[in-house]
Amino acid sequence: MNKKIVSILLAGTLAVSASVASVSAAMINDPNADGALGGAGKLGEYTPKSTYKTQHMMFAMPGPWQNDTTKNDAAIKGAAGIYWWGGYDTPDSVASDGHGWPGYKAAKVDEKDVPNLYAIDIPAYGNSESGNTGAIIWNNYVDGGTEILPEKNPYFDAANQTIDFPSQYYSKIDQSEKYEPLLRYTYKRQFEIIGVKGASDLDIKSDSFWTDLNKLAAVENGEDWDSLDSEEQENQAGIFLDDNNDKLDFSEYGSYASNFFNEDCVNEIYPFEGKPEPNWDCLAFNFDNMVFVVDFSPEKMVPSPLSGKIAFAGDVYFYYGNGEYGTWPTKELNEKMGGTSGNFTGDYWKKSADDIEMPTVAPATGGDKTATTVPAAATDASSSTSDTADGSNSANNANGAIATGQVSLAVIAFVVLAAGVGAVIFTRKRESK
Repeated sequence: MNKKIVSILLAGTLAVSASVASVSAAMINDPNADGALGGAGKLGEYTPKSTYKTQHMMFAMPGPWQNDTTKNDAAIKGAAGIYWWGGYDTPDSVASDGHGWPGYKAAKVDEKDVPNLYAIDIPAYGNSESGNTGAIIWNNYVDGGTEILPEKNPYFDAANQTIDFPSQYYSKIDQSEKYEPLLRYTYKRQFEIIGVKGASDLDIKSDSFWTDLNKLAAVENGEDWDSLDSEEQENQAGIFLDDNNDKLDFSEYGSYASNFFNEDCVNEIYPFEGKPEPNWDCLAFNFDNMVFVVDFSPEKMVPSPLSGKIAFAGDVYFYYGNGEYGTWPTKELNEKMGGTSGNFTGDYWKKSADDIEMPTVAPATGGDKTATTVPAAATDASSSTSDTADGSNSANNANGAIATGQVSLAVIAFVVLAAGVGAVIFTRKRESK
């Protein structure tokens, strides 16, 4: 019988002390209050300790996020910012005044003809549960605050950011529209490499793919399919791959072969669970050296419950160089399999903010912007899934949690939580023998 292991990442949940409740509303709205950054980020580039296990995250800066403030402010100069909620060295914990937004300054990648690629190494899985960075927010390194009136705050419109996004990995439980084909193909290919009879006949587009895969695995495991309960049936492929871990081969994925956890992954990725053997989630893939690209779809833009400030959705992609990216580990495979692809040095970088369709919202903190229908928080099938208490999965796109403002993120979290928005909890379900 397989044992289910559920690990919960508190991606958006911050410890809110009693002192938070006493912070005045004036501080939230007044850019001149103590703790205000005046629009520019102040944390420098991040250097993790040599003992940390890290993940190299890349970000494609959108052209529409560039403006007079980002180009001319000496503290910004076209920088990209990154903030993370939990794990080692969160910006809030490092900032001397406890105000870490908009986070660390990501370094510009020196690549010919690619003007908008940034990168940073962040704490990754393998540091213990409390040291793992669970969710990230990319931004243009401008603290826009929550006050929208230009005469009080000239930085509100200059600031741009993404919603918070899980920074760890995708597996088959994530039900990603973009990456479901890749994950199915990955399982099928490993069965073929090991030499499972009938593996080549598996159809990755079939609704019955996972059942067909597990049936083949049950034969290899010496099990009678009809005598297994539903949970045992679902785990047959994982049991088989665990037993054949030394035969797995991801070489066709080129430089991303190591992203696919193919040996001792529990020891490497989840040491805090004390499981020495490999795990079926070895066939997930982490985001090391992948690039985050912003999605400009209006229906996926999420307004802040405090100010109406819009945050952008997006996703991670495999990077091929020259600004090109896609949903398969190599450009050749991406073309062969008809994956999603793009180039972030073209229109993505060259268009301006005026070219982006932005919803107008009614801010919660005052101002004179015209109120219109606010888009609902996007349900992005490419985002992480959340495991409920009964073990079922429900789609979760980080709920658009926004960490902008002139105050500590604990204050923002308090206000949001008090308003009933709720914190985001990312979970990962892993099953081992």
